[in-house]
Amino acid sequence: MSARDRQHPLGALQNFLQAREQDAPTVTGLVVALSGGPDSLTLLLAAAQIAPAAGLRLRALHVHHGLHADADAWAAQAMAQAAATGVPCAVLPVVVAAVASVEGAARAARYQALASATAADEALLLAHHQDDQAETLLLRLMRGAGLQGLAAMRPVSAWRLPDGREVARWRPWLELPRSALERWLPRAVACVRSHDPPVPADALTPVIDPANSDARFDRTLLRHELLPLLSRRWPEAAAQLARSAAQLAGQADALAALADDVLARAALPAVGPSGALALPVLAALDDAALQAVLARWLASRGAPSLPVRYWQRVRRELLQARADATPCLEWSGWSLRRYREALYLLTDHALTPLPAAATWADPRLPLLWAGREWRVQGLAADDPLLALPWRLAPRAGGERWRPAGRTHSVSVKHWCQEQGIPPWERERLVCLWAGDEVVALVGATDRPPWPGGSDRIWVGMRSALRIDVL
Repeated sequence: MSARDRQHPLGALQNFLQAREQDAPTVTGLVVALSGGPDSLTLLLAAAQIAPAAGLRLRALHVHHGLHADADAWAAQAMAQAAATGVPCAVLPVVVAAVASVEGAARAARYQALASATAADEALLLAHHQDDQAETLLLRLMRGAGLQGLAAMRPVSAWRLPDGREVARWRPWLELPRSALERWLPRAVACVRSHDPPVPADALTPVIDPANSDARFDRTLLRHELLPLLSRRWPEAAAQLARSAAQLAGQADALAALADDVLARAALPAVGPSGALALPVLAALDDAALQAVLARWLASRGAPSLPVRYWQRVRRELLQARADATPCLEWSGWSLRRYREALYLLTDHALTPLPAAATWADPRLPLLWAGREWRVQGLAADDPLLALPWRLAPRAGGERWRPAGRTHSVSVKHWCQEQGIPPWERERLVCLWAGDEVVALVGATDRPPWPGGSDRIWVGMRSALRIDVL
């Protein structure tokens, strides 16, 4: 394919999809994010031509934000556009949170809805182009973004859903200027209108959102005032900005690879699901490297970015704390915690209180408690423990038990300290009682199966017992 063809909307889309055959072979369907505006209409028309030849299913989704009086009309127009091209389309209503940044809230709600409605074997196709990329870079510069943020939009990325599923997000036109789309759209519309039977005259009219001309919105101000000003002095301003974003993306990827090497050296086997990093490895890094490594770690765990003002606190409050301190840095439902020579990452969900104690009337039968099925194995029919009352109970403090291999009982608290179990995990230990004796301890975490399996379940002197938690 010639360079000229790659600068045409059809050629660029075809070239992009051919590349995805190699790195995303499991994707068999495309979902066009159809706002009804000129850019997404252009993408719909291009995808309707290219997708069938590529052997890919095609459908469209329109997000109904309900923020404008004409929102119903826009949804109807998007459906008409899709019908005119023979592409199935669905409308996704969303509720946008009432916050200071309506733009940001609407964008988050839109992506959440689109990603949730996209199947595992589909990719979400977005119409962002070179001018959008330039605007994004400028916006992020004004917000003080770091290297990852200045990489702006990626041609290939993923949207992570709350359940951990990732949805492919493809932007095939980031190297095309808006003018290339504007030149081709009238010809594409005329081609569809020439088909038999003819489509309604206004079916392929693009939606015009007045917000795109409202200078109160940051992106609109950049689009209509700042970028034209820059382009009068530097005609290739948008292309140069987009090129800078691409270079920054490459550098961000290289930095991420270096951060992964550090994380591999720092990773520790940890009590709990979130993992831990060795403090000595982190403390040896300078501030920039420390931020890059921890930011990479947070992203890999699905945690939100740490607020900029928090970074200086990481070293001062966590890395440089007293050896016996247990400091905590909290934000957006997550926390970084230090215990001894390790740094832990936790979600608030992992720290929710356990339910009240439950009586286990017959330990030979399974018990449902705390959302899990508990089973005891290794009990003989005449085991004297069966004559005692059994119960499961969260640790309350002051318990004693006799660990396997010990000749006398010890406090559960001191035993946990010996085992290196962090304080927040001790508070969520579950005690299995037989009468007045704790016969087993079970670590409670936020998701099964627990790392290490039996490493999270400790049985006392009754070593014939085995506790299974499903």
